[in-house]
Amino acid sequence: MKCLHYHVAMNGLSQLFPSLPLAPGGLFWVGLALVGAGLAGELSRRWLRCPRIVGYAAAGLCAGMLGRGIVDENMINQTRILIDMALALALFELGHRLSLTWLRANRWLLLTSAFESLLTWGLVAAVLQWIGASPGVAILAGGIAVSTSPTIVLQLKNELRAEGQVTERLLAMAALNSIYAAAIVQVATGWLHSEYGNLGAALLHPLYLLVGSCLLAWLVGKLGHAIYDRMSADDHYSFLVLVGLVLFTLALTRVLKLSMPLTLMLAGVVFKHQDNQPHVWPPHFGSAGSLLIIVMVVSLGLPLTAQDWAVGGVYAIALVVLRHVAKLAGVVSLGSFSGLSLRQCMALGLALAPMSGLAYLLMHDVARLYPGTGQPLAAIILCALAIEQLFGPVIAAWALRYAGEVRVDIRANGGGR
Repeated sequence: MKCLHYHVAMNGLSQLFPSLPLAPGGLFWVGLALVGAGLAGELSRRWLRCPRIVGYAAAGLCAGMLGRGIVDENMINQTRILIDMALALALFELGHRLSLTWLRANRWLLLTSAFESLLTWGLVAAVLQWIGASPGVAILAGGIAVSTSPTIVLQLKNELRAEGQVTERLLAMAALNSIYAAAIVQVATGWLHSEYGNLGAALLHPLYLLVGSCLLAWLVGKLGHAIYDRMSADDHYSFLVLVGLVLFTLALTRVLKLSMPLTLMLAGVVFKHQDNQPHVWPPHFGSAGSLLIIVMVVSLGLPLTAQDWAVGGVYAIALVVLRHVAKLAGVVSLGSFSGLSLRQCMALGLALAPMSGLAYLLMHDVARLYPGTGQPLAAIILCALAIEQLFGPVIAAWALRYAGEVRVDIRANGGGR
């Protein structure tokens, strides 16, 4: 009996004090990575004179390489919901900023965006096939390369306080590129269905994704505006309803297996065009949205391995170079017809450089359906993201300064406030 009491007492004590060796969970490492990302962001801003987001990306890449024994598949999967939430907020915000009236009045901007997107897709897909990639991987990689990161573009605009013709066109083209990339990948996925012998899915799946996403976006935009319009516009707490609506829509796209990028972007467009008085938009839905973006950028560096560089490194470098060349050439070719000078056209073409979470999301959706195609595609896209997250924001920030639209120059005062 005494032995039993002793055993119970020892078990009770073991629950009161930490056991050795200490075994911190995933939350400990995520918190540590965020602290490191915050410090890296400030280091990037103050010492390197680069946007903070470059430091966040570098912290994520270092965490992935140095913590390979800690960062397991389960931990990476858990960060997926945070990436989805950050993207959902940014896509809805970017859709809300897209003015259809402006696009109708300036159709050359729409044509320029369509031309540079098709040029990017075609050039990347053709060259990747030429250097050895399979047709399916090349076509999908080219479609994903069309995208311009909505989160990084909005983060740069807010951090640099950029305003002007190039900045407004950059936001519009980033929104359009996101729509094009999502649509291209959905259609290419339908082609993959036929390659794998599922002709019914090849016809019905892309149609379901495109039509279903548009219908859901229309319903969300209408319903969201009907609710939001009955609340006080100057009450910042009313944005909680909007955030909840965005996250609810994100959940619906997962349940209904629809395209999240198309749905959220188009829902923002529908929401905006319900009234003539545009709402004052809080930058990235406030601090919570900014935190999600930091988590997203850090998380995107975690899955990258040395094996990915061995499989997709050469293709990724080719994708990045060709993508920049195509976007610059496309904008310079037609940008002057929309009222831009050659200097502004060059700045806009270069500012389209960032590529981030949307590319990861599109790649992940393909990999989930067809692992055989998804694995080499994932290696290429993850390596391309590692390059673009470090250099894309630097190029875009330089381009906005070159256009003379930056109100806070991080080179001159360490970032300013």
